[in-house]
Amino acid sequence: MKFVKSRFVIIMTILAAGFYIAIPAIGNAVVSHPTFSKYAVKDANFIVKYLQGILIYPFGKWISGNWKYLIMIPYYFLLFMMIRYLLVRYKKFWKGTGIGLVILLMILYIFPGLMRLFENAQPSSSKGTVANGSIENAKRMYFRGDNFTTYSFPGYLAGRTFLHDRLRKAVTEAYAACKTSCPGITFVLGETGLRKGGQFLPHRTHRNGLSVDFMSPLLRKGRSYKTHHLFNLWGYALEFDNEGKKGNLEIDYEAMARHLHEMEKAAKQNGLTIQKVIFDPVLRPYLLASPSGEKIRHLPFTKNRVTIRHDDHYHIDFALR
Repeated sequence: MKFVKSRFVIIMTILAAGFYIAIPAIGNAVVSHPTFSKYAVKDANFIVKYLQGILIYPFGKWISGNWKYLIMIPYYFLLFMMIRYLLVRYKKFWKGTGIGLVILLMILYIFPGLMRLFENAQPSSSKGTVANGSIENAKRMYFRGDNFTTYSFPGYLAGRTFLHDRLRKAVTEAYAACKTSCPGITFVLGETGLRKGGQFLPHRTHRNGLSVDFMSPLLRKGRSYKTHHLFNLWGYALEFDNEGKKGNLEIDYEAMARHLHEMEKAAKQNGLTIQKVIFDPVLRPYLLASPSGEKIRHLPFTKNRVTIRHDDHYHIDFALR
């Protein structure tokens, strides 16, 4: 009975139910925002339904319409009552587990290569397309190097940086070449895909190990700068103006152009071709006007804006030759 009257259970049930009910309104607010209205409307309804389905898993798969709202309160109440029971009943176990988990995370952050220890030596095999495919024997990208780092340790830990082995080699070689062509620049690698590929929300592609997000290199007061953390969604929520500026930050178009040039060369050396480059068409003239812009003018840039603006990062789809 004490678990039924627990303030933890009641408060968490109210918060979870409130968030579930608010999801459609949040989706509508995002779509109605001037920044997102033109290119977020396509996915908003799908993402709302997907999130609501997860939040009452597995019933979200079987129940539709207003029935979901009827089971919501008892579902969350029983869920948090069970969680409360486990926390109280096994308090010492959870305390020890929590300490052990913190220590493990610290070790993995210092030595991220440990997460690649059990990687098999079989070559990667991509199936289907970047928008409807999968991959076997995908490899996890290196977390950091001499002049690059991954956008997010939680994202890396969650396995959101897997890709084809030949693409991993190409990406690494391009960064190595940039040590000479872009001295003093630390590049940031974004998301690539899951271990087995397939659906990779919120992305439309990244499904067969041949898609990579590269975070736009930045300058602050003329010096190389990177700022990727929870409050800007690890770089995916930086919103630049139509010149590529945000306060005292601005996009380093020259570093981006040089990296794209090196990426194309490394791709060819590893049996890959660049199939598509997505970067905001409004900002692209500044990229092509940079000193190295002429070297990448021939790349297959998309002509129009896509679902996500792609100003804080540029997306590349590759294909095997």
